[in-house]
Amino acid sequence: MSIDVKAAREDTRGTGHVTHLNNAGSSLAPHPVMDTVVGHLRREEEIGGYEAAAEAEERIASVYSSLARLIGATPGEVAVLESGSTAWAAVVSRLPLTGRRILLGRTEYWHNVLVLRQLARRDGLELVVLDDDAHGQVDVKHLQCELDRGGAGMVALTHVPMGGAQVQPAAEVGRACRAAGVPFVLDACQSVGQLPLDVETLGCDVLVGTGRKFLRGPRGTAFVHVRRELLDRLEPALHDRHRSAGGTDKIEARALESWETNVAGRLGLGRAVDYALTLGLEPIRGRVTTLAEALRARLAAVPAVRVHDRGLRRGGIVTFSVDGRTAEQVKNQLSRQTINVSTVALPPSAAPLVLDPAPEQHTVAVRASVHYYNTEDDLDRLITALP
Repeated sequence: MSIDVKAAREDTRGTGHVTHLNNAGSSLAPHPVMDTVVGHLRREEEIGGYEAAAEAEERIASVYSSLARLIGATPGEVAVLESGSTAWAAVVSRLPLTGRRILLGRTEYWHNVLVLRQLARRDGLELVVLDDDAHGQVDVKHLQCELDRGGAGMVALTHVPMGGAQVQPAAEVGRACRAAGVPFVLDACQSVGQLPLDVETLGCDVLVGTGRKFLRGPRGTAFVHVRRELLDRLEPALHDRHRSAGGTDKIEARALESWETNVAGRLGLGRAVDYALTLGLEPIRGRVTTLAEALRARLAAVPAVRVHDRGLRRGGIVTFSVDGRTAEQVKNQLSRQTINVSTVALPPSAAPLVLDPAPEQHTVAVRASVHYYNTEDDLDRLITALP
């Protein structure tokens, strides 16, 4: 099965106005997603917020079923929150650690690192930054050595770094963590929606995703999966507002949520998940990977351009620099021609970003991130528009 790009673009109103290559920041949502959001807001306008939510009760419940199907989980293991960072912190701050050492990847998302540093200061924990291998991916051999040393309480990894193409070997990490009995927390905010994900295959105990990026959902939506065996042990004890549908005393992940929420956004997130599932995550991955490699090849052919991407497996994020121009200058020039990209700080390869992220040590690069609704013409527009 392949992606019907013409139909995808017809579903994406923004493609008629911009060349959008900032999908790692926030994708263009398909109109069925935005129609779902606006439609619910209209019902709130017409009959009231609580009443509209009650009317949509079954559709709200189906959001959890859709998310569970997306990642191979059960609905009770899924919570919906307003951001990936909030979801990640809500779980990690409650994890019952049996060891004092936290192992994390060199390209861990900066907000996650801030949370871990706060926990380390508060609880006297040690942060251990894992080496990268020759391809810029987490070194699984180093991970295994650190697990063998004992005393590890958690392993944290960002599946696809915000400033890199590499897809981390998460399943290998998961197998090592399961064998060692150490909880594995996977930040999948940049991988959900562009790669197939299955929490059992990945071996993760916690998986966090966001709606606005490759999933093409509304801003202000995210979700977290917590494996059932871990969910019952989260500390401090979760409120018992959400029990399992079967009437047992098992806590559901929804206990992580706040009572007040953006119902329209939540419904839009569910619609975005269903949209992706209908297309198929394997065809999406194939299309995104092909476009990203085509863009790297085009950029590499421009003498003034340097492509920074590494990794044995690479996704839809492409980072590059242009000689004689700052990343911000390139971004602004492209923006004036209705081409959307972003900028990102790349940590030096010899030092972890997480310990002392001094700005002067970073290369700030242009980040172009493709999605399945992009075309070869979009890539050519970018190349032609470069300064």
